[in-house]
Amino acid sequence: MTRLFPVLILTAMTFAKVAAAGVELRESTITSELEKVPAGTTVTVNVVLKNTGDKSADGTDVRIRLPLAGFLVRIDELPELKRDDEEREVSAKLDIPAGQEYRFSFDLLASRTKVGKELASQIEVVYLLDQIRWNSEFSKRITNAPSTAGVVIGGLRFHPAAGWLLGWMVCCGLMFVWIRARLRHIREHPNSNRVPAAVRRMPAFGIVAIVMIPLAFLMALGGMAWRDLQTLTSWKESQALILDRRENVEVSKTEWHKNGRRKPSSVTRTPEFALKYQAGDRDVISSGFVTGPSIHFGLQILGKSEFDEWVPGKTIPCWYDPSDPGIVVVQRGFGVKYIIFGLFFGLIPLVILSFGFRQLRKMSDGLRKLDAIEMERQSGFN
Repeated sequence: MTRLFPVLILTAMTFAKVAAAGVELRESTITSELEKVPAGTTVTVNVVLKNTGDKSADGTDVRIRLPLAGFLVRIDELPELKRDDEEREVSAKLDIPAGQEYRFSFDLLASRTKVGKELASQIEVVYLLDQIRWNSEFSKRITNAPSTAGVVIGGLRFHPAAGWLLGWMVCCGLMFVWIRARLRHIREHPNSNRVPAAVRRMPAFGIVAIVMIPLAFLMALGGMAWRDLQTLTSWKESQALILDRRENVEVSKTEWHKNGRRKPSSVTRTPEFALKYQAGDRDVISSGFVTGPSIHFGLQILGKSEFDEWVPGKTIPCWYDPSDPGIVVVQRGFGVKYIIFGLFFGLIPLVILSFGFRQLRKMSDGLRKLDAIEMERQSGFN
């Protein structure tokens, strides 16, 4: 019996060792050097797959899900690398010997239109034979890119748009003070009853609002038009290599039908591309499509046949802003957005602005009438 006991212990240890044998991936890591990613810049993601087990993980599946707020612009040559643009993922098969590690890296480009969003990518590693799985995620917030526009005063950069906004606010304040003084003069005049009651009851703030707010919308439309004009006159042309692409699909509204199903009433398809191009004497990687706002209503901004033709690896013309080469477009000029924004930012503000000017003219007519009465009264005394 005493001889049997060591044999049982040795047998148990052997079975335990056999049971413990296998692939182990739990010590794998994913890292990057940046805490936050400025829009339009790239971040390198480093992956270390560690097999700390005593069995070689041959034929391990690696799947990388690409971010919705960015693009894949570079990846190491992985064995049997496959890319699925529709599913937005990259997959590969590789061997990780026992007790060793496999290193690779890839670069992600943060979209210029997704400031405040998370640049996130999921990685899944599976060894199917033993059902060993390792999952991890890379996620960094996209921040505003450093601006090169405007002027620097005291270490602070003032963007031209901030100057226009400040000027507009100052004009609003001065106009309010002036109109309020004119209306007070009308109300407190001894012959104010000779002026129409509608003029006497005019609110100063209301007049300022119906004049200055439409002007703000017209200024926004003018800024869009000026920017698009610059793409035709002063922006530099180059040739861009498409590194990645994505199509944003937005449903603005859904409606319930009698059959109990929901049907989207407005679907917008807006593409965006990751591009590599030469700006002057340096290579630039950035994202872009068109200038101006990215809000559209029920439109397919780029034709399906054209979008299908513009695939990764294809070279297409592009135009970049010489003052900030990271701003790039592949469609320039006055696009379809003016059909949309021309109504809201142009026609309707013009109608409201004309009404505001009529109110100002009525106030001026009331003041002139009171001045005429005052002159008649003074001439009668003389």
